[in-house]
Amino acid sequence: MSEGVVDRQALFALYKLSLHEHIEQTFGWDESFQQERFNTSYRDPEFISITFGSVTVGYVALKDEIEEVHLSLLLLQPDYRGRGIGRQVMQTLMARASESGRPLTLSCFLCNQGAMRFYQKLGFSIVSKDEHFVTYRLAAL
Repeated sequence: MSEGVVDRQALFALYKLSLHEHIEQTFGWDESFQQERFNTSYRDPEFISITFGSVTVGYVALKDEIEEVHLSLLLLQPDYRGRGIGRQVMQTLMARASESGRPLTLSCFLCNQGAMRFYQKLGFSIVSKDEHFVTYRLAAL
């Protein structure tokens, strides 16, 4: 994982590819609204690229807070899903958060059952649920 210059157009395309189905199912997809929300919600310094060999295969967006480390996004190109890359990325993030003495938190669409199983297998506990989202937390070790 590395920090650096972000291609926001490519990033939004991957965001849309990854989350369109869940956003559409939950709220309905409005392209201009989603583009604006993406641009205001995620700042370049929060993005860390995920590389496999020399290829950038995805990104994470982290909000490094005083009380916690919050994972805002984990996006992987479809061709690189199911290869254990997401698990390796999460284990790295979990270790970093633990080393800092802070919990790692994240939220996930309730309709994204695959992601929910993934986070629970990694040891995350459900903190809260609302109509659309489930919030997870992994305590610092």
